[in-house]
Amino acid sequence: MTRYMPIQAIHSYLVHPRPVDGTPIPIGGATIAHAGRLFEMLDGIYQKSDDECNIDISFNHNEMGTQQNDCRDLLIRYTRDPTVSHGRDIAERLQAVTTNRSGLGLLFTIVGTEGREHKLVVSRFPADSGILAEEDDQSLSVEFLEKVFMKSATSYKAAVYRGTSISSHFWDGMAVDKQINSGVLTISNYWIKEFLASDFKTTSAAGTRRLAIALRTALRKTEDLSIKEQLTAAARLASNQHGRTTSISSFSRNVGLSNEAQERLKQQLPSESLFTERFTFSRDEFVKHVAFQSVELDNGGILMADASDFDEVFHTEPLDGDRKRFITQGRIVNLKLKSGRT
Repeated sequence: MTRYMPIQAIHSYLVHPRPVDGTPIPIGGATIAHAGRLFEMLDGIYQKSDDECNIDISFNHNEMGTQQNDCRDLLIRYTRDPTVSHGRDIAERLQAVTTNRSGLGLLFTIVGTEGREHKLVVSRFPADSGILAEEDDQSLSVEFLEKVFMKSATSYKAAVYRGTSISSHFWDGMAVDKQINSGVLTISNYWIKEFLASDFKTTSAAGTRRLAIALRTALRKTEDLSIKEQLTAAARLASNQHGRTTSISSFSRNVGLSNEAQERLKQQLPSESLFTERFTFSRDEFVKHVAFQSVELDNGGILMADASDFDEVFHTEPLDGDRKRFITQGRIVNLKLKSGRT
């Protein structure tokens, strides 16, 4: 169970998109009182942040490769001394990377302590429009509102950092971006990579390589033909995931692997936690490890093609029982003889 950490300070800032000419817009700040409905909402976000923030991130080192990060420096200073001024520095950094596509946002910074442990939550809500309706016994009054902020399930963003030592433990954190699986990569880049100057703890290459090797190993170890067919189909569909943030678990569900096939895949990982660890899928990295698909027939024939194109190269027709006919055509461009040695 997540321990509750009393809130020490909350500040809020209205962050406009940066102007085209680069001139910063002055940012006002407000201290949120520890009472009322707004505090209750933010207190709920603060308490649930350890569960809602499910993406492991880590601050990047600076361009010189040394262990220093400008965004981390701002967050540490605010955590040590949570003032409106120090929080405004964080808001100004967010404004510097906010475009019209991201739009107007309301930034909250929340600091809490429990004993020697510190916790910082940074969250952003997008602005929307709405209609305020007020009624009495005789009439109805409606008003159009341009700046409406809400905790939207499709665009809410947050990051949480915690530890007994701010200087040592605040290198790693957890983040959430509800748009991160929508294919709008610029949104997740805006929050995690540009604003927080961070990256996923599992790199794109490492995560993709782990998935490819797990698929290949599971395919080799299983004797179940139906599982083999599912795994090879997953490999063919993998190229469609290029550029998407995923996990091996999410990938398995997206390509329709059965529970049994997912379990075979999970068994090939060094630890079970890697099944849900997130990364950005790379097509180029995947084909380094799963380039070809081959089918071996009981008549001695072997069919081979690029994994992503196998179904286009070979048309398959079902026959009686589990027998199949493979049909293809093309111009001969090369002939090879291969020895029986491996």
